Parts: sequence; C-alpha cells; structure tokens
Amino acid sequence: MKIMHILPSLYTGGAEKFCIDICNELAKNESDEIYLCSLEKMNSQQEIMYEKIGPDVHFFSMNKEGKHPTLMFDIAKKLHDIKPDITHTHLRAQVYAAAGLIVNKIPNVHTVHSLAQKETTAGKRMFYKMLYRHFDFTPVSISKEVMKSVQEEYGERFDIAIDNGVQKLEKTDRFEETKAWVDRLKKENTKIFVNIGRVYPVKNQKLLIEAFDRLLDEGVDAHLLVIGSRKIVPEYAKECEEMVRHKEHVHFLDEKSNVADYLMLADAFCLSSVHEGMPMTILEAMSIGLPTIATPVGGIPDIITDVENGFLAKDVTAESFYDAMRRFLEAPKLDKSQIITRFDRDYSIANTAQKYYALYRQILSK
Repeated sequence: MKIMHILPSLYTGGAEKFCIDICNELAKNESDEIYLCSLEKMNSQQEIMYEKIGPDVHFFSMNKEGKHPTLMFDIAKKLHDIKPDITHTHLRAQVYAAAGLIVNKIPNVHTVHSLAQKETTAGKRMFYKMLYRHFDFTPVSISKEVMKSVQEEYGERFDIAIDNGVQKLEKTDRFEETKAWVDRLKKENTKIFVNIGRVYPVKNQKLLIEAFDRLLDEGVDAHLLVIGSRKIVPEYAKECEEMVRHKEHVHFLDEKSNVADYLMLADAFCLSSVHEGMPMTILEAMSIGLPTIATPVGGIPDIITDVENGFLAKDVTAESFYDAMRRFLEAPKLDKSQIITRFDRDYSIANTAQKYYALYRQILSK
C-alpha cells in the first residue's frame, strides 16, 4: 500500500508529533511505501521535528509560504505523480489537499486532533461537511469527547474514533547533562513539575503559574519547568513571565529536542489547557510511568483516571488546579508500573498504527 500523510508544517506540536510517529511505525512494514508531505517552507524552527522522521519515510516539503496561491495546484500535481492509494491529512492540510484528492480520486482519512468546533473556522467546517458527506473523505476522532463534537458538527454517522498513540520515550544522549542541571535545583525533598507546550493562551500557563506560586507561598519545595516556544504569542509569554512571584523556582526553557530527559527527571507532568483533543504529552508521560496533573478538558478525562494515573482538576480555575497539585503532593506515590501497563495496552503507537492501517484497508476495499 502507498500511503501519504499530509500536514501543514513541522513546527513542534502534538499533531505533528503524532503524524511523524505513525509514519515511522507504518514504515516498519517493508511492503508499504510511506510518504510524508509538509506544505510550508522548511526553516530552522522545524529541525527538532524533522530530525524525528525515520529513514524509511519518504519526506518532502511543498516549500510554500503560508497561503500560497498555487499550493492547491502543486499538491494536486504531486498527488498525480506519486499516486498514493490513500492519503491521511492533519490540521488545516485537508483544506489545501481537498481539490487534488477529488480530481485524482484518492480517498482521504482526516484525523480531527481537537474538538471539531475548535479545529477550524465555521466556513471551513461547512466545507468539511460537504467533503465528508459527498466525497471519499473520512473523519477520525482522537477520543470519545472529540467524536461527540464531530457528530454534533458533521452528523451522527461519523462515529470512528481511534485513540492517539505515541512512541515510548527513551533517554537521549543529553540525559546526564540534563540530570546534572536538574539536580542543582534540588534539595532532599524537592519536587520537579514539568509543563510541555507552546506558551500560548490555549495552553493556559497563567493558571498553572498562579496555582504553583500558591504552593510555594505555603512553603512547598518545588520547581516548575516550562518547556515550549515563547515566540507564538510573545505578549502572552511575557505576561506569564512577569506574573511569576517566585522567579527562582519557575524556569522558562523554550523548545527542547530532549523533552524525554526532562520528563524522566520530573515528579509530575502538568497540563493546564483550556481545551484539548487527546494530548500527546500526557501519553508520553504515561509511557514512562509519570503521573499527570491536568484540567478536565477535551479527551483528557478519557486518559486520566483520578488517583490512578494522575490527578484531575475539577474545572479550569487556578483554585481547582492548586487543589489537584496539593492532592498529588499529599497522596501516596502512584504505581509507575501500572501507568506504563495502561499505556502499553491503550496508547502505544503500534496499536494506533494498526487500527489506522485496518481503516485504510477497509476504505480501499469498498
């Protein structure tokens, strides 16, 4: 089978990480050809993700700047030249690829990575509804909560949900130097909290910082590492930095290529988002047995069972997130092996790729 995944860019994000992971996993089957197409022009900010693409994945970039006027025509030509049996789009790539897919009569699977109403604009959702109802386009939800939103937006018959999966994290060659840096922060009982994600309003780091500062006010010995770009909305990032009251305990580390090392050295992963689909970062934390403290949005309650593999806030407020962090600190240590067992059973990239591959075959057999 010749399979082509299409995504807008290789900037760091959960959807991009998922796309690369599944392409690498699918490429393990030597009888299949896996292509990965990025629409936007490559630059140095995309190198972290580019380096994760396996040698058996045929990667190419359309090398376009944003909404380039010829992009749809160029994609159509590329589809005609490569002739994939099936395509798989992510994020807004479906918009630009749609015409070429219809002209070339190539079926498409589209992963809905967030709540349907949050994924794109109302106008584009009307366009998607037309694609799903009248052409060979199949939306796939990444969680039960996302599927409910897809059915509300596009129709009850769109009931396919495949849980996200990720590659299990492994130490990098920078682990020891990272450990040395983290160790310098720690005393005997210091707790290390890690937040991963662009410093961005939707990720809601302000809430996390407010809750964390309150813990420090009470004398908790802890450090918070915020790992992610501050360039997307620099004004918001600056506001986050300025609101920190215990500045020696909150560290903005920007993007890191060795996120796994920081998670392996942490006591808990924190995610304070306003909305989510099924966050890859939570799954990555689970893959090494690290508990998560999170807001109860999107597909997160499908992943996190309170006091089993993490702690859920009751709502999206600093007070509630503080309570979840406090419960984590006061509870007995969660069983790391049980968290990993659940990951292996439900969220490994191998299981997810197998389910998508079965869907591809089902669509092509029609």
